[in-house]
Amino acid sequence: MRKGKYLLLMLFTAQMAVAQQELKVTMPVENATVYLSGAQLFHSKSVSLPKGQTDVIVEGVSNNLDASSLQAGGAGNFTILDVQYRLYYPEPVGGTELPDAIQKKINKLNDSIMDLDYTTQAINNRKEVLNVQRNLLYNNKLLKPDNANDSLELIRNTIEYYNQKLSEIATEQLDLDKRIHALQKERSEMLVRLNELNNYWAQENAKRSNAPVPQVIISLITEAAGSATLDLNYLSYSAGWYATYDIKATDIGQPVRMTYKANVWQNSGIDWKDVLLTFSTGNPTIGNNPPQLTTWYLTYYNYYYNEKKAMDRTDDVELDMVTPSMAEDLYLGNASVGTGYANAGQAYDHTSQQQTLTNTEFEVKLKYSIPNDGKSHLVALQDKSLKADFNYLIVPKLDNDAFLIARITGWEDGGLMPGVANVYYKNSLVGKTSLNTLTLNDTLSVSMGRDKGIDVERKVLKEKSSDKLIGSDRRVERMYEITVRNSKAIGIEIVVMDQIPISNDQTIKVEVGEYGKGELDEYTGFITWRDKLGSKKTGTYKFGYTVTYPKDRPLQL
Repeated sequence: MRKGKYLLLMLFTAQMAVAQQELKVTMPVENATVYLSGAQLFHSKSVSLPKGQTDVIVEGVSNNLDASSLQAGGAGNFTILDVQYRLYYPEPVGGTELPDAIQKKINKLNDSIMDLDYTTQAINNRKEVLNVQRNLLYNNKLLKPDNANDSLELIRNTIEYYNQKLSEIATEQLDLDKRIHALQKERSEMLVRLNELNNYWAQENAKRSNAPVPQVIISLITEAAGSATLDLNYLSYSAGWYATYDIKATDIGQPVRMTYKANVWQNSGIDWKDVLLTFSTGNPTIGNNPPQLTTWYLTYYNYYYNEKKAMDRTDDVELDMVTPSMAEDLYLGNASVGTGYANAGQAYDHTSQQQTLTNTEFEVKLKYSIPNDGKSHLVALQDKSLKADFNYLIVPKLDNDAFLIARITGWEDGGLMPGVANVYYKNSLVGKTSLNTLTLNDTLSVSMGRDKGIDVERKVLKEKSSDKLIGSDRRVERMYEITVRNSKAIGIEIVVMDQIPISNDQTIKVEVGEYGKGELDEYTGFITWRDKLGSKKTGTYKFGYTVTYPKDRPLQL
């Protein structure tokens, strides 16, 4: 009877031991899908699983993951019961007694410091003896002033004796001071080392990080021991990417080369080593609930002009895209000419683009290592040759330079995100511009920089301008002339823009004068002339307006 109870107890204990099995593994990141904000990290590890229930403790995971996004899987004869995230706080590592080797070093240092102190004391004693000898020479005169019998030879010998003895004393005192300085320096170094040894445990504990360790617990059960592969993925918000571009043109009339680049960063708490990256235009941090309309109540507001009409007026030039200081193209593709070698491969040659139901993804087939430093690391995604039309934008009221504008088409299917572009023209970097790829237009307008080969002048025609008082009103008439000369060896297309004022007060009346073949937008007051200028040709564009307002009210014109 007792033997049976003993066997049951042993069996129960064995079952409990099996149920409490733990297996600790470090699981590296193998893939990462990087969103505009956040990243889905994919870990994988081959393991040997024992029979029964096991808690696999996974380390090497992000310290700021979203626990609700945890997913575990794999391949093998096992069943996953639960997946949990926790922060494990390791026990502090330390001790109270110093190791024998450390204690021996401390004792030896103490003895050495004591020997130094004795040596220093001996040197100080010798210095006192020298001081006594020097004082005796000073206080005991060998030559008596009242002794007239002192010979010249005696005086000479006495002076030589004083010179020799005092010099010997001074030299020895200097040598002793040098020895004391060296001993003090050596003693200070020994004290520093002694302090380090006495604080041995404090230093050792400082080396051992007691910071919490992020862990994922995968509870699983197996019917038989065997090998398996465990997979784990989750969302970490401390990562992301943003787009930048290189826009390169060789000449007017030639296609534009656009290189699409991802700047990826991460502070997930772990380094991504040799990871396959996928860049998604999605953003899991924003809400996914669809918007709902509410009742629209009408009310009054101050109406100046039709803003929507002004914003929709993009035509050949998108004003918000025109930023002075851009241009020049570095893309030649002739790096191998004359060298005998093939062109070097580019990272974007190893990237494929996929369109999901809601986002665009770029899968990079090269492995990258992204450290946990929060800094941007460049990954080239795409390189395309795009059709572009060129013209010059001239706004002489604001700037007398002509800006070369590339109007790029065929970019819509690239999954491009808004970003900053480096603009190159004819092998020279001109500057930067911002690309608004979320525009509904099918044309991207990019400034390629200033062109000094076009001369621009804007002036007031005084003979057709006046300033008169008529009754209680003041009448101001202005006429302007814009002259554009093409000094280049080729013909060009130009877009010249200026404006007339718009009144939002009934007491201020604006009359539009002549503006030739220009196009007037009555809502904004913008006038646009489109023209073609041959080589060495000059174009002239005139416009005018008249403003009438009460003379007793100042008006800034």
